[in-house]
Amino acid sequence: MAHALKFDPSTAEGARIVALYNKIKAEIEDDEGGWDGADIVDALCEWFTGLGVDVSPDGELISAT
Repeated sequence: MAHALKFDPSTAEGARIVALYNKIKAEIEDDEGGWDGADIVDALCEWFTGLGVDVSPDGELISAT
């Protein structure tokens, strides 16, 4: 099945999304296509932290405006 991306992978933001997806596919996905939940949480925390998001329990919601 071909991807129908709703973002531009050539932008900095799009490249970060692609990198996260590719990391999950290459490093987390098992032989049957499953994704371990704990490993996904770890990958997302690392990804958000790399974007400057405070993922600690004290981190606040981010305003979209």
